Amino acid sequence: MSGEALHKVGFRTMDALEPSEDMLAVAKEKNIYGRLIQDFLGTNRLDIEDGEYDATVMVGGMVEGHVGCDCLEELIRVVKPGGFVVICMREVNLRKVPEYHKLEPRMAALQSEGCWERVSRDVFPNYCEGEDGVIFVYRVC
Repeated sequence: MSGEALHKVGFRTMDALEPSEDMLAVAKEKNIYGRLIQDFLGTNRLDIEDGEYDATVMVGGMVEGHVGCDCLEELIRVVKPGGFVVICMREVNLRKVPEYHKLEPRMAALQSEGCWERVSRDVFPNYCEGEDGVIFVYRVC
């Protein structure tokens, strides 16, 4: 759904990354993505060139048992310097899911290491099932 929303506001060159073959089939039917990449996002190196993208957007990937905090370096790697990494998730997961207790400290460490800089961190209502969402935006250095 996030790809559809981005397409609706004018984004035309987008790829999809998804571990599930079935979900990639759904993405293909939307006819808005270029590459459909079947892989997990984590510490593994994706089949994507360094600095390939102006931005990466992850919506709904950071839920319990899915994408871990160890994916941040790979998101940074595939974005051009000056580009953006955008992560949107349920705000409650920062407190409720043990894996995400370390998310913001890891984000801060990557900023201290000169990998990226925070542009914004915003909490907003009714993201999913009546729960608040949080959206992080970082600029890659």
